[in-house]
Amino acid sequence: MTVRATVFSSLAFVLTLTLVMAVLALTGLQRVVERKDRVIEHDTALVLDARSLMDLRDARAAANRGYLLSGLGKYLGEQYKLDEWLGAQLDELDDAVDTDHGRTLIGEIRSLQDNFIDLDQTPIRLKQAGAPTDEVVRAWQSIDAQRVRTTAAMDELYVYLQGLVHDREEAATRTAHQGVLQIVLAFVAILIGSSFVASLVVRQVRGQVMTAVRSVQSSTVGLRASARKQAEGASEQASSAAEIATTVREMLTESRRIADGAQDVVAAAGQTADAGRHGKDVVLATRSSMERIREHSGSVDAHMDDLTLKARQIAGVVEIVSELAELTNIVAINASIEAVGAGAGGSRFAALAEEIRTLADRVSGSTREIVELIESVASAVDDTRRVSREASDVVEAGASQVGAAVESFEEIVALVATTMESARQIQQSTSQQTVAVEQTDQAISAMASATREHQRTAGDTSATAEELATASYRLGTLVEASKGDG
Repeated sequence: MTVRATVFSSLAFVLTLTLVMAVLALTGLQRVVERKDRVIEHDTALVLDARSLMDLRDARAAANRGYLLSGLGKYLGEQYKLDEWLGAQLDELDDAVDTDHGRTLIGEIRSLQDNFIDLDQTPIRLKQAGAPTDEVVRAWQSIDAQRVRTTAAMDELYVYLQGLVHDREEAATRTAHQGVLQIVLAFVAILIGSSFVASLVVRQVRGQVMTAVRSVQSSTVGLRASARKQAEGASEQASSAAEIATTVREMLTESRRIADGAQDVVAAAGQTADAGRHGKDVVLATRSSMERIREHSGSVDAHMDDLTLKARQIAGVVEIVSELAELTNIVAINASIEAVGAGAGGSRFAALAEEIRTLADRVSGSTREIVELIESVASAVDDTRRVSREASDVVEAGASQVGAAVESFEEIVALVATTMESARQIQQSTSQQTVAVEQTDQAISAMASATREHQRTAGDTSATAEELATASYRLGTLVEASKGDG
């Protein structure tokens, strides 16, 4: 077999091994990508859907409390709408979950939720019938255990889906390790095959050593120059790799800090949502109190009208008394005149008439004081009615502002829920980015190590080129000497 045939056979063998390694590498990478895509897209979406289910549950509970506290129909409508959304979310989760245990948990949650909705109709009907608040609260507390079981089942589903994502992430990591092992084994096989082919080539080209020696001698100069350039390039590459490694480590630190910050944002948003719901409940209670104040203001107006009517009646009576006093005074004066005309026999009658006239004057004075007091009372009633109406107007304006505050709290709670969802997505994306940066850091570290090794090898290549030039010169001398001896 000629040297050319041997070389072609060797190249074909090495090419075959290379293709096999490429197929194994592509297969392993495809499996890794499929598993990672499933974990990122499908399984992570399951966890987010479970979180949305818990958010709908909390919103439904808030609407239920709002209706039982205020009796407003919009909260009851919102509660029924959230019940429909809960059912739709359970259907979506049931279609997406691909494990028997997950479907069992969803079926249990559906049964518990339907049972709780049926039981919840009792306090709602009591509220609609106008039952006392204590009775409504007792009816709601009697079904609280069912609500707790439903909440616990939803929490169990969320924890289970999180564990499922974690297990599948570990499975994807194991698949990646298996792919790397296959590539390493294929590379080892190529090295062994290449070594075998190299031994065959060496045996075939041994007769052409002199030609190779002359070629080596002619190309040694270029090899030394190339080795020097390679060493310089390797040095620059090593410096760049070190700078990249430092930058990647800074990115890794920043990614972890962002992930921690996102977790803090989620916690703060949850606390804000709780505070918003509490503020909404307080505002609703304030609105109820203001409505009662407005009712009392109407009652005060009615009492003021009644008091005004009675004051007018008293004024009429006093006017009659005043007229009687004037008539009495006139009668007393006439009696005094008649007593004087009667002489000594009418002196006692004159004294009595004088007393009557004095009493009539006192009655007239008292009636004037009573009239003044009645006028003061009427003025005070008018002032009270005016203040009451102003207070009613203020309460009316406050009720409108309280309604706006309720809507603002509802918007705040909705915005906080959106913030929580965005923060969770940021946290998940940052966690994935952290994993990617860690892998990049490992790859950069490996590249830096390989670059340093390459730099050392370039230096060895330069030294080897010098030795090769010397050896080739000596070998050429020996060959020429042996040719002269022959």
